Amino acid sequence: MSDVAIPEKMMAWPLFGAGMENFGCNDQPCLVPVPEIKDDELLVKIDAIGLCFSDVKLIRAGQEHPRVISKDLKSDPVIPGHEAVMSVVRVGSKLADRFKVGQRFIIQADIYVNGRGFAYGYAINGGMAQYSVLDQRVLNGDEGCYLLPISDEMPSAVAALLEPWTCVQASYMIGNRTAPKQGGKVLIAAGDDGVYEAGALLRAAAPAEVTGFGLSPAAVKALEAELGGAIRMVEDVALDEKFDDVFLCNLTGPLAEVAAKLGERGGVTSFIGDYKGVSGLFDVGRIHYEGFFYQGATGNNLSAAYNRNVRSKVKAGGTCWLPGGAGAMGQMHTQLAVENPDGPSRILVTDMDSARIANVERLLADAIKKRNIEFKAVNPSGLSAEEFDHLLKEFAPDGFDDIIMLVPVVPVLTHAAGYLGQDGLMNIFAGIPAGKEGELSIDGIVNRNQRYIGSSGSRTEHLRHTLHLAEQGALKPVTALAAIGGMKALKQGIEAVMNAKFPGKTVILPNCPDMPLVPIRELGSLSPEIAASFDEGGFYTVATEAAVNAKYGVK
Repeated sequence: MSDVAIPEKMMAWPLFGAGMENFGCNDQPCLVPVPEIKDDELLVKIDAIGLCFSDVKLIRAGQEHPRVISKDLKSDPVIPGHEAVMSVVRVGSKLADRFKVGQRFIIQADIYVNGRGFAYGYAINGGMAQYSVLDQRVLNGDEGCYLLPISDEMPSAVAALLEPWTCVQASYMIGNRTAPKQGGKVLIAAGDDGVYEAGALLRAAAPAEVTGFGLSPAAVKALEAELGGAIRMVEDVALDEKFDDVFLCNLTGPLAEVAAKLGERGGVTSFIGDYKGVSGLFDVGRIHYEGFFYQGATGNNLSAAYNRNVRSKVKAGGTCWLPGGAGAMGQMHTQLAVENPDGPSRILVTDMDSARIANVERLLADAIKKRNIEFKAVNPSGLSAEEFDHLLKEFAPDGFDDIIMLVPVVPVLTHAAGYLGQDGLMNIFAGIPAGKEGELSIDGIVNRNQRYIGSSGSRTEHLRHTLHLAEQGALKPVTALAAIGGMKALKQGIEAVMNAKFPGKTVILPNCPDMPLVPIRELGSLSPEIAASFDEGGFYTVATEAAVNAKYGVK
């Protein structure tokens, strides 16, 4: 297939600065030239773009967003949109052996080149446009090509849901370290005169550098003998450096809170000793965004904290609570928990929107019955604090095995953390900003083996895994589709995401400019042809998309 006809102008939603008033042109898409491509680039038509609360965060932050590389969005705007589905419409001459016009792809938006992030829709112009240029950063990055082909049997509006589904899947595929980093940087900070043993795992890791704080002369001597090298002692833990592994030995209070934040991305902090009844302030946002991991052990062996409760999957047959589990992303987590044959047997969903709760119960009724799950969904807004606490204790008298935190509010998180049971795991999926602190029980981490994990985004291997599940019928991503609209309704769609208007995901079809934003359950009212196109379950299909494009698509 040769190049297709391409217009000179296209609609796009550039971001010119922080705030909704700087998104687009006078509350409408801007009309801009369709970009030209170089001989090593592709021009793609955006067939669908999913809207995400991450887009809301980007619009609110503007150039202060950590993934934006533009220094001045007013003069150098970026086009958002990372949940993109696209078709190739023009191929640079140097790519003719790799790509053909008409090929369809989804994109892994977390793009890295030589370790530097160039996220699609943040640093690279994204999918809130009718056309997009893909350069060598996308086609030849650190993970190779960030495009994954999709078949014509998958509607674009459904394919746009694969990226958010992948973020959900990836949050259960976190690989927490089971030993100190080989050749890494280590901090050992003590709050007493105890003598501590490095242990087999730390010895085997052969750290390149060990820094000490508060260690007694006897402790320094013993650790240096065991590790075979000198320990660099410092007089303050307010250090301008980061460590791969941090050990806090009977250290509490403000000093411990400062030292616990000195981890590198993916760093591990171990509390060693007697922490009965002790709690502390944790940077819960960095658990989500930077993969901080906290663990602990009693006694004096530093290696003893590793490889204890490092799971990331929910406990099979366990008791699970999903605060916010009926929201756009929350219902995906709830669906996974319900449909997973190795998932929990008792599930509590709490959400502040009764309509969303009803939607989740309707969507998952058959799967709940099939797995014989004890399932309870509650809107806490009608309960007093005492009544809600009574409900939680009654549902999980020994505490929850898993809490999937889908509400990005620190007080909600810290309250829920008090209900973790022995070996309990909290998955902090909601994107609480890095730097936000919440009080958590160090006692629970050390003595009850409780853990907190989190992840942001996904890798190409995760997206490939989700695509495979969808193609094999092991995952039905369409259940998350709640609303759909055209290009001129995109800002209205963003506002709907802000206000959680729809019980699921909103998808925009950029090349259906005049299509109104409608709930998916009302889509059939737009035409008899659209109404007749849904499958037996009432879900959106390839035929639905064809009917929508026939009515609203650019001719």
